Amino acid sequence: MTQLPRLLPALLILTACGDKNPPVSGAQPAAPAASPAKPAVTSQPPSAGAPASPKRIWWTAEMLHTEIKYHNPDYAGGGEFAIEQGEVLALNLRESQVTNLVFLERLSPLALDLSATPIKDIRPLKNMRLQELYLEDSPVTDLSPLRGMPLQKLYLSRTPVSDLSALAGAPLVELNAVETRVSDLSPLAGCPIQMLWLTGTPVEDISPLKNVPMISLTLHRSRVRDLGPLAGTSLRRLHIGETPVTDLTPLKGLPLTRLVFTPASIKSGIEIAKALPLDEIGTRFDEERDLVPPAVFWPRFENGQ
Repeated sequence: MTQLPRLLPALLILTACGDKNPPVSGAQPAAPAASPAKPAVTSQPPSAGAPASPKRIWWTAEMLHTEIKYHNPDYAGGGEFAIEQGEVLALNLRESQVTNLVFLERLSPLALDLSATPIKDIRPLKNMRLQELYLEDSPVTDLSPLRGMPLQKLYLSRTPVSDLSALAGAPLVELNAVETRVSDLSPLAGCPIQMLWLTGTPVEDISPLKNVPMISLTLHRSRVRDLGPLAGTSLRRLHIGETPVTDLTPLKGLPLTRLVFTPASIKSGIEIAKALPLDEIGTRFDEERDLVPPAVFWPRFENGQ
């Protein structure tokens, strides 16, 4: 059994090696899906006046590899799949040589990982039921096919994406836009986002986030100066290291349990920060993270360490 660690937790128990269960009553295994010109359809003539109903395809891992390869000759077969009762629930194609997503038109997965692939055109995803989509380190720029999709998690790190308008009203809970070209957050104003990563983006204005129920916000190396829109929110984790922020006063009364910031940049609000109910505080949250309890941090700060 091969697991998909990045995708929906509920799918982790599903096999990526094919379906071990027999078809349900009335279902037949599909012919190999490598020939799109011959879709699996019922072999029985329809009743008079009734349209023919396509027979369900009973997918296996082998069939999926064949189907993907048919549309992507450079695909080397490294994909991983979660399949239950012949239905494909998740595909992990990370780092695969996939450039054509037409094969997805015969599927309806809940989760899809296309990170580090050369994919540019995601139009075949239009109207799909995806809840999780990973496009990190891909050349995708146009998110318009995602409009109206029930996405809860979207990871766009290190893509050339700049326009989030297709996400307006999406049920997003997690959005990772690290090192993208995103600057306008207004499409997110109506999203129920709890975790948002904006490291290295040109974002300056976070006012659209004022009424977003965020728990964790990373603004590391962004252009944000004003934390005012965060006043009165339920934010618990905040990373503002290496930003132009100079005033921590808007953080007063927030239930923050983690704060990452650049002390040398702060001109106002240090006393506010000291009063926060923090569990950990520091100046870095990367490979060299230095988070410590406040009782350790503040004496160091006062001693100029």
